[in-house]
Amino acid sequence: PMDFDAEGNAPAVLTYSPGMEETTGTCNVELSPYVYFVPEAGSGLSTLLLILPVFSAAIAMFLMRGAWKRLRDEEGRENEANEARSLYIGFTGKVTIKGMAVISIIATTVMFGRFNLADMSSIENTEQLVIYLYCLYAFLFSILLTGMFEGFMFTYAILKNDILGIDEKLRKAFSAAIFAGIGGISLLLATEMMEGLIPGGGLVGGVIIGAPLVVLRKPIFVAINNFSSMLMPEAFTKTELSYIEAYEIAMEDRIITDEERKFLKLQAKTLGLDDERVKYIESWYDENLEEEE
Repeated sequence: PMDFDAEGNAPAVLTYSPGMEETTGTCNVELSPYVYFVPEAGSGLSTLLLILPVFSAAIAMFLMRGAWKRLRDEEGRENEANEARSLYIGFTGKVTIKGMAVISIIATTVMFGRFNLADMSSIENTEQLVIYLYCLYAFLFSILLTGMFEGFMFTYAILKNDILGIDEKLRKAFSAAIFAGIGGISLLLATEMMEGLIPGGGLVGGVIIGAPLVVLRKPIFVAINNFSSMLMPEAFTKTELSYIEAYEIAMEDRIITDEERKFLKLQAKTLGLDDERVKYIESWYDENLEEEE
């Protein structure tokens, strides 16, 4: 309890965070220091909502896996099997990323009990606070990462046979997102680690990580593109498949004559394919032909 003077005022010591200098303020009878800036709340429903998305995604993952295996063994249903595979990978990513984040939240509950932000004012061991914040932000970022990953996989599954070149665009966007994410996190960790070891050494850490990323960006992109192609295999629309059939006939003798080239240009014009897409399809076919040989 605080001792108030005749005017109803009393000194109060306010601490903003552990380690900062204490500040003395004045409170009257009607006011008191604002201690509980986030009240403790929670119920069984909130716990259920935390773990329900992981369990529902796991059920969907097993269902899509079964559909993928069943459709894969049936003739003429390759496209449907590919769609089921893409949905299976999307749900698997959500179960993995979100599951790890939920486990981190459960771990903080085991270590700290039911956590209230008002408890932060009583924490003396700042290492515990760091662990809590890492787990909290891991859970928050898992929502972003699962949304992005599922968005890529579901868009690929639904539109790969309907929109020209959508699979290639999705692979490029996915690869760029992975490269930017890995690069950004690596730079952040390197600068923070060097800053902790050497005062003002954050710039050195940025150079140590940034220089290899710039020099080795091509092989890194190749590795990421291979991973993207594994997740989202090449898929063509019915129009593109018609052109591939015509190109396959023309390439029976491994030579494209002038007359065959004129026929292919007419075929591409009839099907509504631009020159850039035609070059991509032909190069893809030639690469596969070389691998088969």
